[in-house]
Amino acid sequence: MAKNLKWGELKLAPLGILATTVLGAALLSGCSLNQSNASIDSSLAPNAIEFDPPLNSTFSIDQEEIFLVTPNNKEREESQVMLTYLTKLLSEPSATSEQRAQIFYQLGILYDRLGLEAMARSMFMSALVEVPDYAPAYNFLGIYLTGAERFAEAYDAYDAVLELSPEDEYAHFNRGIALYYGNRPQLGIPDLEFFYEKNKDDPFRSLWIYLLEREVKDPKLALQNLSERRAKIDPEVPWGLAVLDYYLGKCDEQDVIESIRSAKIDNDERARRLCEAYFYLGKQADYEGDYKRAYDLYHLCITTGVTGYLEYRYAQLEIARYQRMEQVAKAEALANRQQEQRLEFLNKQAEEGHKFFEEMHLDVEPEPAPVMTNPTVPELYQPEVPAAAQQH
Repeated sequence: MAKNLKWGELKLAPLGILATTVLGAALLSGCSLNQSNASIDSSLAPNAIEFDPPLNSTFSIDQEEIFLVTPNNKEREESQVMLTYLTKLLSEPSATSEQRAQIFYQLGILYDRLGLEAMARSMFMSALVEVPDYAPAYNFLGIYLTGAERFAEAYDAYDAVLELSPEDEYAHFNRGIALYYGNRPQLGIPDLEFFYEKNKDDPFRSLWIYLLEREVKDPKLALQNLSERRAKIDPEVPWGLAVLDYYLGKCDEQDVIESIRSAKIDNDERARRLCEAYFYLGKQADYEGDYKRAYDLYHLCITTGVTGYLEYRYAQLEIARYQRMEQVAKAEALANRQQEQRLEFLNKQAEEGHKFFEEMHLDVEPEPAPVMTNPTVPELYQPEVPAAAQQH
């Protein structure tokens, strides 16, 4: 996203040189994870049909839509320098708990930008040890919990942020996304509408509302709402309108990628835009049922290496879900085939048994039943009468 459309900036309380140095190094824009103010689930394989083609089959994206850039390592090098500097500041005996919490938080952001998620989580937890009500750390932990699909814990983390800072727009935004991935989009829409009201000229705020609305409302009505929001956006915004126009059917995928290719921007900004574009193109392919294309577009999002963007993280989540969905489908298809084989075997055994007994019946002549021509009726028992009794 363009420089004048930053989704929040990292701000530090006064801490000597740290207040100016870290701020310059830690500013992130776009749909970024690093905001200091801050389906396919149990029915993964509903039809038990193996993916055809498989997810790992030939790449499905046209060459014209593939655009890879070489990132500038300058930001990465700066982050590494800042890690060293901030780590040294932790050893300052005069640092207060609040200052140490801020340092740990900034270290977490830097580790996250470098793709070192485990270290980043450790730093955010350390910030909470220093200051248990440090809201920005809860926000980041909520993002990690959402990516791990631990939604109940993610909701708790965002609730903690909003309890401490009810107007934190990024906590609303991140909770809305968590509710979306947790199969509760109807609950996430108010959070995203709150986020949208804070900056109506940000195209991606409008888009996220649409992604949730089409899950719970009439898709045509959701698309109409997106069109109305699109009309209100300043036409001079540097980036994002092409993605909205794609969703509205005004351009195709190649037009979106070409708008990035032809833009007069450096490679770092180009990589950020590609990260966003490939993710949202993937979301639309997913919605249209083109699972293979969606899966490949999410991989293109990952290749940009923009680890600080939410799109990068949620592309990983989408890929993991697809892979799990394919494994479940394969397992169910295998179980069905095995069941069919068992039934076929039992039917065959039953037929052979029936045939065997039929053959036995034909080979053995049955003995004729005895015919009684002159049946003799046994005489009734007549007791002997004594002679003396007969005389009387």
